[in-house]
Amino acid sequence: MTESRYPIQLVRGVPVIAAPVTLDLRAAGLLRTTLLHLAAAGHVTVVIDMSATMGCDAAGRAELARAYEHAAAEGGDLRLVAGSRSLSDVLAGSGLDRVVGQFPTVAAAVAETPAIRIVPFGRGPRSRPPRRSGSRQLPAPLPVR
Repeated sequence: MTESRYPIQLVRGVPVIAAPVTLDLRAAGLLRTTLLHLAAAGHVTVVIDMSATMGCDAAGRAELARAYEHAAAEGGDLRLVAGSRSLSDVLAGSGLDRVVGQFPTVAAAVAETPAIRIVPFGRGPRSRPPRRSGSRQLPAPLPVR
């Protein structure tokens, strides 16, 4: 049985996904499932470790572009770990190498992010209405100047 998503490692509260050697159509579908899972959990900043990735086809580039657009729309960020090289050869022609942050290590990619999960507006837990009690509480009066 195949996995339904990539394993996710949390580093300083930021999810890190290790991309495969080749980010092709099949791998891009699995990446999309993983990213949707993270979005549903409220994570808006995601790091994708592409230090071992040697090739990325059009489907892979399209999925990375979708992930970047979604993160930006939610107020988050998509960060790519390039290792000791530039990802411009892997992301050739997509323009992603100019807009998505590239970092040499996972530690560098998460260093600038808060160590907490960011919950987008409207997705947080709903507050409960106050419970009714036998006595009614009146608001405190405003101080008089």
